Amino acid sequence: RGHEGWVYSVAISADGQTIVSGGYDGTVRLWNLQGQTLAEPLRGHEGWVYSVAISADGQTIVSGGYDGTVRLWRGGWRAWLQVCCDRLRYHPIFTNPQTEEAKAACEVCRKYVWSKEEIKSGD
Repeated sequence: RGHEGWVYSVAISADGQTIVSGGYDGTVRLWNLQGQTLAEPLRGHEGWVYSVAISADGQTIVSGGYDGTVRLWRGGWRAWLQVCCDRLRYHPIFTNPQTEEAKAACEVCRKYVWSKEEIKSGD
């Protein structure tokens, strides 16, 4: 769950760890294999996203839309996740998560971003 409407296209990264989807709501979304979102939706298309693909190195996503554009989204999903988690770190939802969605989002940030920062600061 995540897209608002139909999902038109999905792709899986070469390492098999990331799913990219494009849909009716005009967004491109990133997921892990458990179906949890990995970043905020990528917005830019003015209409449906009909096609998505991810490069072999996982650093570029390409999407094609109803608006007649092809868009490139550069940077690995971990970099996008880092930005999103950093922006939300001190948001009340993250400091005291109440819903299952908020708890799951916190766990994703802890697993992929915040735990890595703690390891770095401990070196």
